[in-house]
Amino acid sequence: MLIIYTEMSLSTSHMSTDTENRRRRTNVDGQDLSWHRDHRGEWLHEPCVASMDLEQGGASSPCSSLLPGPGVYKPKSLTALGGLCSHASECVLEDVTDKTTIRAENEVEAHKLANNYRFGFRKWKSHVTERPFEVRSDVVKELYSDLSIIKPHTDHLITCGNVVYVLLFGWWVSLVYLLVSILMVITIIGAPYGKLCWKLSLYFLWPFGKSIQEVGVCACGCCGRLPHFEVIPEGVEDDKDLSPILLPSPTEEHIPDLLQAPPQNKRYWPQVCETQALLCCYHAVNWNYYKYTVDGINVFAVNLLPLVIISLVIGYVDKGNQFASSEVKFATAIVSIIPLSYYIGMGIASISAQSNFAVGAVVNATFGSITEMTFYITALLRGHRAGKACLQEVVKSALTGTLLGCILFIPGICMIIGGLRHREQRFNSRSAGVSSALLFISVGGVFAPTLFSKAYGNLVCDNCTDSMGGKTSGPFVCHNCHYDLSENNYTLFHNHIEPLVYTVSVLLPFAYIIGLIFTLKTHSHIYDIHVGEGQVAGHQNAVVLWSRWRALVILIMATLLMSACADVTTEHIQPILSQPNISQYFIGVTVLAMVPEIPEIVNGIQFALQNNISLSLEVGSCIAVQVCMLQIPLLVLFNSFYDVGFVLIFCDLHLWASIFSVILVNYIFMDGKSDYFQGAALVVVYLILLASYFFAPSPAGC
Repeated sequence: MLIIYTEMSLSTSHMSTDTENRRRRTNVDGQDLSWHRDHRGEWLHEPCVASMDLEQGGASSPCSSLLPGPGVYKPKSLTALGGLCSHASECVLEDVTDKTTIRAENEVEAHKLANNYRFGFRKWKSHVTERPFEVRSDVVKELYSDLSIIKPHTDHLITCGNVVYVLLFGWWVSLVYLLVSILMVITIIGAPYGKLCWKLSLYFLWPFGKSIQEVGVCACGCCGRLPHFEVIPEGVEDDKDLSPILLPSPTEEHIPDLLQAPPQNKRYWPQVCETQALLCCYHAVNWNYYKYTVDGINVFAVNLLPLVIISLVIGYVDKGNQFASSEVKFATAIVSIIPLSYYIGMGIASISAQSNFAVGAVVNATFGSITEMTFYITALLRGHRAGKACLQEVVKSALTGTLLGCILFIPGICMIIGGLRHREQRFNSRSAGVSSALLFISVGGVFAPTLFSKAYGNLVCDNCTDSMGGKTSGPFVCHNCHYDLSENNYTLFHNHIEPLVYTVSVLLPFAYIIGLIFTLKTHSHIYDIHVGEGQVAGHQNAVVLWSRWRALVILIMATLLMSACADVTTEHIQPILSQPNISQYFIGVTVLAMVPEIPEIVNGIQFALQNNISLSLEVGSCIAVQVCMLQIPLLVLFNSFYDVGFVLIFCDLHLWASIFSVILVNYIFMDGKSDYFQGAALVVVYLILLASYFFAPSPAGC
């Protein structure tokens, strides 16, 4: 079992003079714990490694066996220790000694977890290696159980999910088999098959608690009393009346060993056939289905993958909208981005976990923003070719919406869900402070040209009318007021604002590199990530779900599919933008901004449920910093080589909403604690801003 120690910047209690004199102490088991001062002069002891019960939430730690005694240092309360999560590779133990212990099942998982705490690396919750089946919880084992094994079952079979199955699927599947059965019986020669289809019709109408079995190898044996079962033959070669018996299976039945010698004084059957269960189920719906993964990808993302092909087919084949409207094509294309985002995230995490820091940093910097950049560039190109300035404003709205969602909504919803399970959650206030400082720098840099234009630009209004009926002293009502920055004010834009935009676009990536050096090199003690020496022998040979080459191929394919889906989205977005009751700002800051971030939202919520709120907050901060320090400078760079009309000037609503959000988040993050009330405050502010965008007038050009 690999162990990662991550230093957390929590406030520690001051030790008494007696405790300071006792720098070594022994717990009730006789285990030595050494005390020493760290580089900041704070007292630390050798980290205690918890022995976690994998996925059961249980814990037995040497730390917990330290009983208070005369002159022995004791935390103020047992709640000073951070919570324990439920998964072995995500377990976090926070104590007053500024140490967080994270246990990983193998070296690859340890690298993935370490990358989660690194600045500039996108956070990923799912495993990148196969987990041993025996260490999983009973709930997860049930999800991966073999349907051909008949297990004991005592619960009721009449449930809401089973009834829904009958109403949606069971009746018509049963009807199909019934019709086939009638046709087979009419042919006379197919009567055995007709009887088979009849019983399958009864089975699929209500399959719960029944099983389908088939004949295997037949041999002579004894049966004092054979278990009650009947079988489906492997093949029917003649017209004998052979058919399956679909019977209830309330308990797991043992089939006797047919190859052993028969005991004496027993009655014998002339022949016994070994059987194998083909299918046995009790419920149509499992409420823990969301925990099922396929090669590390959530099952819901896998189920949405065929939608990618559907959206591309109807988008590129049905040019005349004969089979699907533009609204349907837009909806399918935008939803198709969700599974592709999952595959891109899994590819990034797999490559980073199997590579060194430099390769991981490059992969995260390039592919980490590929989802959003693909849509932005595609929209700008299409808007430029069609001469529609509206798409430029939509891109700016999507950029701002991503920023607001990552600053307010993702931390807020994670605090709410995590706070409902855990009364209070603590996080690394120093690492959060670094992210907050970078947010201030990035938001200030991105909106600096906008503030400059407000200070020195000329306000121009169209369609001004006298509201007082001809009196020159009365107020005027003007429409479409904006700052003139281009044609009529050439000097201001080209000689002052445009150079400022390029300067900011160079300084922001430079600040991003400084942040990497600060957090990962010179001041890495803020996170203090290192891998322990302990390892369970049974987990040494980790089976990686995706190799580096496989992950790279999937990344490239997902990127190409993402580009195609983004092209379909922007091609059919115009009917959505033409809706008279919905502002184009609102569409940009909600649908276009947050749909690609759904995998990140899910990751953040999972971290919060496991009492790892630090990573939940870092999920949003990491994306927000990358939007300002990488994505926007790349768009400016792209516009400098191929002019698509992208100008780094935002409207007032974008400006003040972003500045207010950053200030609010920094205030919330000050104390290093979170609860559901603080999360609710962030979400309410986010919803208020969305309401402002919903009722805002359409931007210029739309």
